[in-house]
Formats: sequence, C-alpha cells, structure tokens
Amino acid sequence: MTYLRGLTLLAALTLVSCGHDHENGVDPEHAPPYLQHHPVDSESGYYLTDSLGFPGNHPFDPETGVVSPEPVRTWKYVDQSNRPFGSEDLRGKVYVADFFFTSCPTICPKVASQMLRLEEEFGDDPDFRLVSFTVDPKRDTPERMTDYANKLGIKDMDRWRFIYGDKFEIYDLDEDYLSIAMENDAAPGGFDHSGYIVLVDREGFVRAYASGLVEEEVDHLMEDIRLLLDEKAR
Repeated sequence: MTYLRGLTLLAALTLVSCGHDHENGVDPEHAPPYLQHHPVDSESGYYLTDSLGFPGNHPFDPETGVVSPEPVRTWKYVDQSNRPFGSEDLRGKVYVADFFFTSCPTICPKVASQMLRLEEEFGDDPDFRLVSFTVDPKRDTPERMTDYANKLGIKDMDRWRFIYGDKFEIYDLDEDYLSIAMENDAAPGGFDHSGYIVLVDREGFVRAYASGLVEEEVDHLMEDIRLLLDEKAR
C-alpha cells in the first residue's frame, strides 16, 4: 500500500450504523471532524454521539450499499517479554492499537504520551488493553522494546503489549487497523507511519480512531472507549 493510497483510504472511510434508534445527534454542518467516525442517523442525518459504527473499507453490496464489516485478520507474534501473543488473546477485551518504532525522532513520542493517557485513564479496567506494533523489527527486538517500555514508565507489561513480528506481515496488517506503516528512506527515521490510535471492540472490529498528535481527538476517543467498555461481551 502506498502512502498516498493509505491517505485516500483514511479520507474515504465508510460508516455503518449499529442498528440502534437514537433521537439525539450532532448536525454535520456544526460537527467537529472527529465525529465523522460515528454513524449517521437515517432520519435526522445527524452524527450519533452515543453509538459507534464500523469505519474503514469493508465489503458491501453494490446494489443496496449494505456494508458487511469484517474484523481485523488473525495474527500471532511475540511481545516485549518474548511471550507468544496474538489477536485471540485480545478476544473479549476492548483495546487500542498503534504502530511505532523505538528510534522514531518525530511523532512516536507524542503518540506514546497519548497512549500513556489512555493507560492512566483505563488501566484499572480489567477489560482494557493497549497494543503497539513495531514497524522496525530489525532493530526493535523484544529486549529493546522492554527497555523502551520501562523508560515510558509502564508498570503492567500484561496490559500494554509491544508486538514484534514479521515486517511485511505487519505492513499488511496495518491496513486492517486503518493505519500506515512503510519504509521510506526520505522520511525522518526511515519510516512513514500515520500516528493513529485505533479502537477495537471485544470481537475484533475496528470501531473508532484518533490522531495521536491531537489531544482533543484522543479526549473524544476516551468517550468511545467508555461506550465499548459499557457494552457487555457477546
């Protein structure tokens, strides 16, 4: 996936309503950009603030326009403690994911600070997790990521996993998480990546996302996280 294609994907996100009736919403004309991640009420045309859709490129019926959301593909790698860990270990949990590399000189520290905010806010909830995928597995060994996590001050290495896996598989996986990760010698640190923080529900479906560079968006993502944590696992 090229960087341009990735930006196009993010700009053309499709939103699917969860099928609930809601009377309240926000007029798109006056809605902040982050509410575009929410479904639209079919009657009022307003963004629903108390419901989450399924943002992303999903299969749909070209005649009816009905979208059939698909979960993130199955993956299994190792974490910063060199323990096997994968998507099945997150089943039944609400989690946020991002893509980073430890030597990143630009956006990663900013995104990490927002992930730390989420850890602090939801760390006491047993159903909440954080997952960070390295896009530079050549240098980001589990040992190096453990050192990185320690420097961030992360105390619970079970709640926040730093994932080490096959580089090319990770680059494909990032599309499922509506993110961008690719090598680029011209980019600072040698990699292009979006800086998005992505919210995934208990069944593995992406439900919302925020720029890890915009604190206001992450504030709103916290509200989305609460919506999912309040939902009972099916």
